[in-house]
Amino acid sequence: MTLLGGIIGAVVGFVIGILFTEVLFASNASWPDVVPFALGVLGWLVGSALVRRRRGPAPVVRPR
Repeated sequence: MTLLGGIIGAVVGFVIGILFTEVLFASNASWPDVVPFALGVLGWLVGSALVRRRRGPAPVVRPR
């Protein structure tokens, strides 16, 4: 499940990076080509962390 969350996060991050570099901040420079890949890696990390956090162990409730 973590793998799926990471893949979805990477795709969403990559798409947002392409949107930023091609549509919002369009220029002829070559450095913005790195932005989609950086946001893809960040999306992978965030997506997998969210799935791990959501599917973590249930908290232990101790009776009084």
